[in-house]
Amino acid sequence: MQHKHARSTDTQNSDAQRVKRQKRAHSAPFAFYPDNWTTARTFDKNVSLLKATQADRGGPQRIVKKVLKVEPNSANDPRPLEIRCLALLPRCNRIVHALTCVASEDPTIGIALFEYYPLGDLAMWKAGIFDQRNLKPVPESYIWRFFLQMAQALAFIQGQLGPVIGGRNMILHRDIKPKNILVVDLGTTYPSFKLHDFGCATTWRKDRQSMLSWCGTFDWQPPENPQINTAAAEVWALGACVQFLATGQKTIMNTEIYKTAYLKRTKGLPEDSSDRQNYSSSDRYFAAKLPRRVLPINIDAQTQLNHKIPNLGVPNFQYSDELNDWMMDCLQYDPSTRPSVEDLVLDMGEVAQEMLKQMGGAAAMVDMEVTF
Repeated sequence: MQHKHARSTDTQNSDAQRVKRQKRAHSAPFAFYPDNWTTARTFDKNVSLLKATQADRGGPQRIVKKVLKVEPNSANDPRPLEIRCLALLPRCNRIVHALTCVASEDPTIGIALFEYYPLGDLAMWKAGIFDQRNLKPVPESYIWRFFLQMAQALAFIQGQLGPVIGGRNMILHRDIKPKNILVVDLGTTYPSFKLHDFGCATTWRKDRQSMLSWCGTFDWQPPENPQINTAAAEVWALGACVQFLATGQKTIMNTEIYKTAYLKRTKGLPEDSSDRQNYSSSDRYFAAKLPRRVLPINIDAQTQLNHKIPNLGVPNFQYSDELNDWMMDCLQYDPSTRPSVEDLVLDMGEVAQEMLKQMGGAAAMVDMEVTF
């Protein structure tokens, strides 16, 4: 099922005008004073949760501290790559922007501070709210909200949505996965979703599209990886996240089974040793090389069992044909046949909003407008 529309870059401005620009109140810049914060939780060696030592009615009580490397760059910019990429973007309600970034005593390290989202990332939220609590599937209305909001996020960073800024670069995230999408509690039935962690991001250039890049998380990358410097690779990753929400499974074959068979066939040696050297571990190598597996999500339980579609013995929930069709479009093996983010926002967006109205009424439509 194809939904593609030929649109030139000359139409971007008119399309962007379909999104209402929200007037923002100018708040004071966030000032970070280390003595006013204490560590409440350590997520890993580079990320921790800080808690304010005294109440501040005008500011956050909990923030996330992220230690980032400062890599040498041609501009001699002392900021970490993630902060430099975020600085290229205007404010948007679909992106996690840094509160601030401060220097450390080590000139090769920067400290970035971010707003804290208690619901966590997409994988944590799915496990905690659905898998572990009630063993129920993620409701389709939630997936439609995720699908459209993340399409808006990609359209925004790629310059298809947002204010027209002279010299604004198209940004590729290059590490879209459930752990890099945060879930936002709106205080209502339906949460929203924000894209974060731009540590692998880069600016798009036509002459770099065919270049190979071994970065990001290979499990969520398209079959053409390591050729990921394209908008089509971003669309595959979005589709892979939709499949994960619907089935709990990645778009790759079982890693251990494939790895065992591969090592047996090659007697433990990769067929192309020069290619193997581009991966920091055998797990990353196999995640990149694994055959991709796309699962239809609109098939009834008995048909799934008859055709062994889940491959786990437990049927997946049956979602609508509309959701399945758009997910499948994003997961086309040929990158040239995947929809653009503009197609997703405009065409899939119409379907998504109609489905949301039918499934959840006005409540499901809260925060469905991208603002900047």
